[in-house]
Amino acid sequence: MRYLLLLKRLMRKKSYILMLLLVPLMVFLLKEVGKDDEGILTIGVYIPGTDVSSATLRESLTDSEAVKYIFYDSNESLIDAVANKTLTEGWIVPEDLDGLINEAASNSIPSTKIEVVIRENGLTHLLGREIAASRVYPLVAKQLLINYMSLKVYEGTLSEAQLASLEKSYDSLGLSKSHFVPGYLDDSGVKDTGVILMPLRGILALWLMVCGIATSMYYLEDQNKGLFLWWKTNLTFLRDLGYYGIAFLAPTIITVVSLIYSGSFTSLAREFPALLLYEFTVIMLAMLLRILLKNIRTLGMLTPALIILTGILSPVFIDFKQARVIQKYCPAFHYLSSIHDFYYLYTLLIYAVLLGGLVVLCLKLPVKVGKVFKANLL
Repeated sequence: MRYLLLLKRLMRKKSYILMLLLVPLMVFLLKEVGKDDEGILTIGVYIPGTDVSSATLRESLTDSEAVKYIFYDSNESLIDAVANKTLTEGWIVPEDLDGLINEAASNSIPSTKIEVVIRENGLTHLLGREIAASRVYPLVAKQLLINYMSLKVYEGTLSEAQLASLEKSYDSLGLSKSHFVPGYLDDSGVKDTGVILMPLRGILALWLMVCGIATSMYYLEDQNKGLFLWWKTNLTFLRDLGYYGIAFLAPTIITVVSLIYSGSFTSLAREFPALLLYEFTVIMLAMLLRILLKNIRTLGMLTPALIILTGILSPVFIDFKQARVIQKYCPAFHYLSSIHDFYYLYTLLIYAVLLGGLVVLCLKLPVKVGKVFKANLL
């Protein structure tokens, strides 16, 4: 009954309701943005040539979820589009692309180059450069095959029929998506999740941590109002765990629904153990911070720094493998890694048990110290 009353109290808090509504709104917006055909990169392309290589390159540049191509009739209009931020970057292809391919395949320094026009250097530029190389390299590889076969097999002369046969053989042996099938360590397949929605699980992990710290603030607020004077018990840890558990009831439901709605949900056997263990760990961390700091303002000041640090150390957007030793101290890292690697589920369990033991010790220690102090006074 007390926990039901507590749930009603929480539902009357505007900050709690706002915190709960934040995630459904975010997931909906990400889902809608993911439907947009603009993609992550919008690349402008100017191909003035009419040779075979130019035509092949033009045909290979098809839109995908991540990349959209826009073709321009002049390099000036392309440069203007990059300057006014219509494009992420632009490619200006030389008119004689056949000549560039032949020079590259002959191990010569090309007299012309594909010019990449960018507004600023960054990750998107590096990705765009890799995409450009991946589109041009097959043309160079085909010419390398033709040069080798012409020199080593056909003694320097190739008839049109032989050339057509070589090109047909090369195209038939080209790599396709069936050659590369991504999979996780637990042998599960990779879902075709939208690029925009990929960091959603990590964002939800950060949000759950915010929920934990916010619950500690609500606890301190209720403690200052004298709520726990009427709720005394020898099992303080279990009482507090119930308090946090009630506060996490709605966030748990919202997290599961968000993962299902976004298409990131894997299976009950994978999701629920990892999620419940992570939430228990977050609750223990929030309780520990509450016991040690004992101040709402200090907790509020600590929250942004803690969330930013967790976002950096956990593979939410980028996984910094160089900081793996430090990452192991971050509960979100274990949670995000445990979805497809059961090893991290065990490490998350150990993390939760250690934090729980530390919280119990911190709750018991002041009581024992108080008893000893009172005995000495008597």
